[in-house]
Amino acid sequence: MGTLLSRIGILFALACACLAAPASAAQLDPDCIFATSQNLSVESVRADPRWVCDEVKALGAPRFNWLRFEDTSGADFRYYAMEARWFDSITVYRIASDGRIASNTLVPDEVRLKNLNDMMVPLPQVGDPQAPVFVRIDNYAKFRDAPNIRLLESAEKPAGFVDDLVFAALLMGLVLAPCILAAMLAFALRQTFVAWYAMMCAGMALTIAMTSGLAASWFSGNLAVFLVFERLGYVLIMFASCQFARDFIERDALSPAMRRALRWSGIFILVAGGLNAGLIQSPALFGFAQLIVLTALIAAFAQAVRRGSRWVRYQLVGWSFAMVLVTDMALKGVGLGGFLQTDFTIVYYAMVWEIIVVAVGVTDRAVMLRSDRDRARQLAAEMENLAERDPLTGLLNRRGIANQYDNLMRRGFTTFALIDLDHFKAINDRFGHHIGDEALIATASALAPDEDTLAVRLGGEEFMLVLRGADATLRAERRRRAITTRIADMVPEMDRPVTASMGVVEASVEDAAGLPFEVLYLRADTLLYRAKNEGRNRYLHEALDFAEPPGVDTRAYAA
Repeated sequence: MGTLLSRIGILFALACACLAAPASAAQLDPDCIFATSQNLSVESVRADPRWVCDEVKALGAPRFNWLRFEDTSGADFRYYAMEARWFDSITVYRIASDGRIASNTLVPDEVRLKNLNDMMVPLPQVGDPQAPVFVRIDNYAKFRDAPNIRLLESAEKPAGFVDDLVFAALLMGLVLAPCILAAMLAFALRQTFVAWYAMMCAGMALTIAMTSGLAASWFSGNLAVFLVFERLGYVLIMFASCQFARDFIERDALSPAMRRALRWSGIFILVAGGLNAGLIQSPALFGFAQLIVLTALIAAFAQAVRRGSRWVRYQLVGWSFAMVLVTDMALKGVGLGGFLQTDFTIVYYAMVWEIIVVAVGVTDRAVMLRSDRDRARQLAAEMENLAERDPLTGLLNRRGIANQYDNLMRRGFTTFALIDLDHFKAINDRFGHHIGDEALIATASALAPDEDTLAVRLGGEEFMLVLRGADATLRAERRRRAITTRIADMVPEMDRPVTASMGVVEASVEDAAGLPFEVLYLRADTLLYRAKNEGRNRYLHEALDFAEPPGVDTRAYAA
């Protein structure tokens, strides 16, 4: 995580350095604006007293927006330029001092964005380079802040254009780095909130690419395609933000109704944004959808804070600036004017701030999830181990040996020795079950498992050794004899020696392959029963050979 944050810091510093790019060549902003629902001629508009000259960039929602450029004497301006937006037509007029009027008109189908996000219209020629310029924009769709509007001397790339693209590329790197990391974490952790975070980052990357000029510098496309993808970037951010909040915040910190509200508000912005991007141009619908999302998020954050959520703090800090900007955009969309005049540099910084803070939160939770998962796996392993171990002696139990049986056969553990303490019921009756348990613990110590020997307590006073090697029977017998000595040493309350009987079954690897555990157990049990009947404190051995009738090699060995 430290490496990721350090790289983000380096990219952020480089991005800030790019802000010191040199200014563009001479350009002229509009002097005044006039918005009206009337279809007026340029002559009548020129003389209209309703021009507004203090909010010249606030393009309005009325059907017609007029712009006026009065003082054109500062340079030889040849083009009208406007950032790509939805519109029906743009008509540029120039009025000579003798009253002659010339015009050029641009419609969306004629717009081809290449290298820049600007739509450009050549200024009409009237033989007077100082003539004022009037621009009429029909049906401007006000989805966000007014576009950058100006007169330019040349259609060539402005000074500082490359630096602006470098700045945008660095921002893309800042956004895509956690996006890729989140996608990998989503695959590894199987957590949906990480996938939503990756989608949110992808939406930011798309927005940066479309609004900064990067996309136009990579591909040449028409206006409709460009604006569809630009809108989809916003939609992805807001849709994924709702789903991320729903899954990221602790389950007990949000009520089921609040989680449903987040899910459906995200779906609503997805549908509204999709309609606006491809079918209808309704800033009011999109602004209303944004307000729905903001309301759901604020309500969810408030509820999570009241319920003591840890994770909501990251969202409150990381999303604070972005939510202010989205609120302003939504208010402008529904026609309430908004309260900010921002450019996309501020929007980009809000995105970067959100990415960094929420990335810390996502990483924090991912680390905690991984820790919880590791603890759960460790607990499961411990529980499984407990399920396969005898709690008194710590030896494998019947379940444990049954689970490992096939693997043991493949590894050559083909000798089974079944051991039973002699007269153990009398020990419990005389000395009590506590002393009996001590005798069982001492027996387990005497059986001493090693890399070629497994010791098992099957239940009660019955034990089993599973061995491999040429001297397996001899090693089993040594352990049987050691039981008497070990109990005498570890249980001094016993006033008599405790002996054990044993039945040993030995098979070759070939004969044991595929042979069920119960078959070998029953053969060893039969030998053990015979050893007890023949006087106890002894063992009987049988070397299994399936080419001969069973039992032909049975021998008894007394202590």
